[in-house]
Amino acid sequence: GRTMPPLTSETFLDQLIENQCRSIRFYLSFTIGLILLGGVVIMLAVLSPAWFVAVNVAPDVFKIAGAFVSSLGGFQVKEILERREKIQTFKTFKGHLASLKNSPKSERAKTEKQFQDLMWKYIEKATLS
Repeated sequence: GRTMPPLTSETFLDQLIENQCRSIRFYLSFTIGLILLGGVVIMLAVLSPAWFVAVNVAPDVFKIAGAFVSSLGGFQVKEILERREKIQTFKTFKGHLASLKNSPKSERAKTEKQFQDLMWKYIEKATLS
Protein backbone atom coordinates (compact mmCIF):
# COMPACT_ATOMS: atom_id res chain seq x y z
CA GLY A 1 0.00 0.00 0.00
CA ARG A 2 0.75 3.62 0.39
CA THR A 3 3.49 4.59 2.84
CA MET A 4 3.04 7.53 5.16
CA PRO A 5 5.68 10.24 4.93
CA PRO A 6 7.53 10.88 8.18
CA LEU A 7 5.66 13.13 10.61
CA THR A 8 8.37 15.77 10.45
CA SER A 9 8.19 16.20 6.68
CA GLU A 10 6.84 19.01 4.57
CA THR A 11 4.89 16.46 2.51
CA PHE A 12 2.99 15.32 5.59
CA LEU A 13 2.23 18.91 6.61
CA ASP A 14 1.11 19.71 3.05
CA GLN A 15 -1.30 16.74 3.24
CA LEU A 16 -2.69 18.01 6.56
CA ILE A 17 -3.15 21.51 5.11
CA GLU A 18 -4.86 20.12 2.00
CA ASN A 19 -7.22 18.04 4.18
CA GLN A 20 -8.22 21.18 6.08
CA CYS A 21 -8.76 23.09 2.83
CA ARG A 22 -10.98 20.27 1.53
CA SER A 23 -13.01 20.39 4.75
CA ILE A 24 -13.46 24.15 4.41
CA ARG A 25 -14.72 23.70 0.83
CA PHE A 26 -17.19 21.04 2.04
CA TYR A 27 -18.50 23.22 4.89
CA LEU A 28 -18.81 26.23 2.58
CA SER A 29 -20.81 24.31 -0.02
CA PHE A 30 -22.98 22.73 2.70
CA THR A 31 -23.64 26.17 4.22
CA ILE A 32 -24.46 27.76 0.87
CA GLY A 33 -26.77 24.83 0.06
CA LEU A 34 -28.66 25.24 3.35
CA ILE A 35 -29.02 28.99 2.89
CA LEU A 36 -30.28 28.52 -0.67
CA LEU A 37 -32.73 25.82 0.41
CA GLY A 38 -34.03 28.08 3.19
CA GLY A 39 -34.38 30.92 0.69
CA VAL A 40 -36.35 28.73 -1.71
CA VAL A 41 -38.73 27.66 1.08
CA ILE A 42 -39.24 31.30 2.13
CA MET A 43 -39.82 32.37 -1.50
CA LEU A 44 -42.41 29.60 -1.93
CA ALA A 45 -44.23 30.86 1.15
CA VAL A 46 -44.17 34.47 -0.05
CA LEU A 47 -44.87 33.99 -3.76
CA SER A 48 -47.52 31.26 -3.84
CA PRO A 49 -49.89 31.51 -0.87
CA ALA A 50 -52.69 29.91 -2.93
CA TRP A 51 -50.71 26.64 -2.99
CA PHE A 52 -50.72 26.57 0.81
CA VAL A 53 -54.51 26.85 0.94
CA ALA A 54 -54.70 23.72 -1.24
CA VAL A 55 -52.37 21.73 1.08
CA ASN A 56 -53.95 23.28 4.19
CA VAL A 57 -50.71 24.70 5.64
CA ALA A 58 -50.18 28.29 6.73
CA PRO A 59 -47.51 30.18 4.73
CA ASP A 60 -46.04 31.36 8.04
CA VAL A 61 -45.05 27.79 8.85
CA PHE A 62 -43.01 27.66 5.66
CA LYS A 63 -41.47 31.08 6.33
CA ILE A 64 -40.38 29.88 9.76
CA ALA A 65 -39.10 26.59 8.32
CA GLY A 66 -37.13 28.47 5.66
CA ALA A 67 -35.59 30.78 8.22
CA PHE A 68 -34.68 27.79 10.39
CA VAL A 69 -33.00 25.93 7.51
CA SER A 70 -31.08 29.05 6.52
CA SER A 71 -29.92 29.64 10.08
CA LEU A 72 -28.49 26.11 10.25
CA GLY A 73 -25.88 27.26 7.75
CA GLY A 74 -24.49 29.62 10.38
CA PHE A 75 -23.33 26.73 12.55
CA GLN A 76 -20.79 25.76 9.89
CA VAL A 77 -18.97 29.10 10.27
CA LYS A 78 -17.40 27.90 13.55
CA GLU A 79 -16.03 24.80 11.79
CA ILE A 80 -14.60 26.90 8.97
CA LEU A 81 -12.83 29.23 11.42
CA GLU A 82 -11.39 26.27 13.34
CA ARG A 83 -10.08 24.73 10.11
CA ARG A 84 -8.43 28.01 9.12
CA GLU A 85 -6.76 28.16 12.53
CA LYS A 86 -5.41 24.62 12.03
CA ILE A 87 -4.06 25.58 8.61
CA GLN A 88 -2.17 28.50 10.20
CA THR A 89 -0.73 26.16 12.84
CA PHE A 90 0.42 23.65 10.20
CA LYS A 91 2.03 26.47 8.20
CA THR A 92 3.84 27.56 11.37
CA PHE A 93 5.04 23.97 11.81
CA LYS A 94 6.34 24.05 8.23
CA GLY A 95 8.32 27.19 9.02
CA HIS A 96 9.83 25.56 12.11
CA LEU A 97 10.61 22.45 10.08
CA ALA A 98 12.49 24.53 7.50
CA SER A 99 14.56 26.24 10.22
CA LEU A 100 15.17 22.84 11.85
CA LYS A 101 16.62 21.49 8.59
CA ASN A 102 19.03 24.45 8.51
CA SER A 103 20.24 23.88 12.09
CA PRO A 104 23.53 22.11 12.83
CA LYS A 105 23.31 18.31 12.70
CA SER A 106 24.44 17.96 16.32
CA GLU A 107 21.39 19.89 17.60
CA ARG A 108 18.96 18.53 15.06
CA ALA A 109 18.25 15.05 16.52
CA LYS A 110 17.11 16.32 19.93
CA THR A 111 15.18 19.27 18.47
CA GLU A 112 13.56 17.06 15.84
CA LYS A 113 12.32 14.67 18.54
CA GLN A 114 10.84 17.59 20.52
CA PHE A 115 9.25 18.96 17.36
CA GLN A 116 7.78 15.55 16.51
CA ASP A 117 6.35 15.19 20.03
CA LEU A 118 4.82 18.67 19.82
CA MET A 119 3.25 17.88 16.44
CA TRP A 120 1.81 14.59 17.70
CA LYS A 121 0.27 16.35 20.69
CA TYR A 122 -1.27 18.99 18.44
CA ILE A 123 -2.57 16.47 15.91
CA GLU A 124 -4.00 14.33 18.71
CA LYS A 125 -5.73 17.36 20.25
CA ALA A 126 -6.97 18.58 16.86
CA THR A 127 -8.45 15.22 15.87
CA LEU A 128 -10.09 14.53 19.22
CA SER A 129 -11.71 17.96 19.53
